[in-house]
Amino acid sequence: MPLLAPADRRILHELLTRGGAAEIGEIRAATALDGEAVQTSLDTLHQSGIVAPAGSVPGLRGARWSLTQHGHEVGPSLIGNDLAQQHADDAAAQVADPAEGWGFPWRPPKPEAPLYATGLSRRARRVADRAVLSTAGSRRQRRHGSRLLVVLLLVAATIGVGIVAFSALRVTEITVSGISESAILRPDQVQETVLEFTVDGGDLASAQLLLDGLPVSGVQRYDNSIVWPVPGLAEGTHVVTLDVDRRFFGTAQAAVAFTVDGIPPVVEDLPRVFDPVELGEPVVLAGSVEPGVSLRIGDQQVDTSTGTFSLTLPSPPGGPVRVIAEDAAGNRTDFNVIVPIGYPHTTGVHVTAAAWDHDGLRESVVELIEQGRINTVQLDLKDEDGRIGHRTDVRLAQLAGASRELYDLREAIDELHGLGVRVIGRIVAFRDPVLADYAVANGNLDWVLQTPDGRPLSSYGGFTNFSHPIVRQYNLDIAAEAAEAGIDDILWDYMRRPEGDLSGMRIPGRDGGDPSQAIVEFLAEAGTMMREAQVFHGVSVFGIAADRDRGEWVAQDVGAMSDHVDYVAPMVYPSHWGRGEYGVVHPEAEPYDIISKSLEHFQEVLAGTNTAVVPWLQDFSMRVNYGPDEVRAQIDAAADLGITDWLLWDPEVTYTNEGIPVSYR
Repeated sequence: MPLLAPADRRILHELLTRGGAAEIGEIRAATALDGEAVQTSLDTLHQSGIVAPAGSVPGLRGARWSLTQHGHEVGPSLIGNDLAQQHADDAAAQVADPAEGWGFPWRPPKPEAPLYATGLSRRARRVADRAVLSTAGSRRQRRHGSRLLVVLLLVAATIGVGIVAFSALRVTEITVSGISESAILRPDQVQETVLEFTVDGGDLASAQLLLDGLPVSGVQRYDNSIVWPVPGLAEGTHVVTLDVDRRFFGTAQAAVAFTVDGIPPVVEDLPRVFDPVELGEPVVLAGSVEPGVSLRIGDQQVDTSTGTFSLTLPSPPGGPVRVIAEDAAGNRTDFNVIVPIGYPHTTGVHVTAAAWDHDGLRESVVELIEQGRINTVQLDLKDEDGRIGHRTDVRLAQLAGASRELYDLREAIDELHGLGVRVIGRIVAFRDPVLADYAVANGNLDWVLQTPDGRPLSSYGGFTNFSHPIVRQYNLDIAAEAAEAGIDDILWDYMRRPEGDLSGMRIPGRDGGDPSQAIVEFLAEAGTMMREAQVFHGVSVFGIAADRDRGEWVAQDVGAMSDHVDYVAPMVYPSHWGRGEYGVVHPEAEPYDIISKSLEHFQEVLAGTNTAVVPWLQDFSMRVNYGPDEVRAQIDAAADLGITDWLLWDPEVTYTNEGIPVSYR
């Protein structure tokens, strides 16, 4: 019988005529065989080493089979030379010479072909047979022992090789890339991931991809890889599994488990805004967080291995402390912690440098102190003209000719401390005609605000550039000198830009936009310096800043500024409000009502910040004459809102003693 069944030969014929490779569908169509017969023949040819599976094209084609190198070598001889006659002679092929195809791999070769004789007589055949048997017998006797040993060795070797070959054919290796085992990913990271299973030694056409035990869509096959662009997945742990049939029997499997986590870590028990603390006292920032979450407070990495944390600051920070918590997936919680200072009770009056230098005016201030009506004196350090009232060692002030030397700063502070009162040093920061003139004269035009065509802005006689580092440092140096002299408090004034349309002015160093951030940045820098010096600091703002500015009008963003100061001093003078503001018909003539309404709004804006409000109140006359009743009405309006701190303003430094209750000391 022939070594190949007719169906095997047909399929081998088709592979040879198609250049060595074809799909199962093509083979079925060409041979007119059903699918089961084609698969059976391919398995037979596969076992012989003649053909091998060649994979498939995902989404387009079925399984492909191709001739091996051995198949190309022996294939033509196995199907005969007359291929066209092959199909017609299937019946004859059933009785073909058994020697046809001799030497096929799975049949051991013989040293010589068997003798086939059909024309001899019986006697001749017996003689021939005896001759053959006699020769074979003598040889058999001589070599029987050695042959038996060789056969046994060959059998053992064949079995061993078979076992090894069978094991090799049965091995299937699957490698996974794209997502690491036990990875923790954010939802956006998962959607950007491509999961790939590379299969070596399995039937890729049988591969099935499962997500949490269920088949998935969108799977792609490339060569020996299964590729899956991962879609958006729900929060939680997921397992992706690939099942692949082995070459002969059994199934190989690979899986990767990962977690989708899009929930930012929660930092508990750490207040976002602390209750006011004492200046100079340590501050403990403590709370809890999930173990393993990375936590950074300010510039320090904090240990969270136990699920709790604690960080002690030697003194209250000068501004917000940034807290960043990040989990293994990269989810981040980012917020600021505000640690406000418990601002001391303050009832004070404004005193110019000239007034302090004037015996009579100075004595009137001392009288207020001695009567117990005030506990604080606000003393001008640098005023609206850019003049420094005391002798200063600040080099730029000396070069600009800013010092008037009307009083000795340290002596004034010591005298007031001796009277039992606090001293606030007022610095008019960016309205500074003296520094502006000096800058222009020396070609430093970028120190000043300008008109759109590059000329110095004339507002207030000269307005310096709050974005310029030299201008900033000049004002900080004046504050630092006062802190060294023993000042208790720095109050920043003209912490803003000039009124008017922003398009009508140019701020060198800034490319347009809201400049309020530059003001906040300056206060942050000042806050750090003042905290290190153990000095309070606050900022004066327009009365309408809480209602309509938000940074747009004169760059006073009260909420943002409050993060970096110990108190806000709104200038709510009744004479400065237009009629009808806050529903008050005549604010200047109704001091209680306008003070109550405006300060209530500041409390709303600053709610939750624990920043003190120390309003500027009016003790001067403009269109309406102001005396004790008007002064007292303002103080009472603030007190009725719970605001017992205030500063009185009179440019002439002639205060109405009778309007200030002694009890406020």
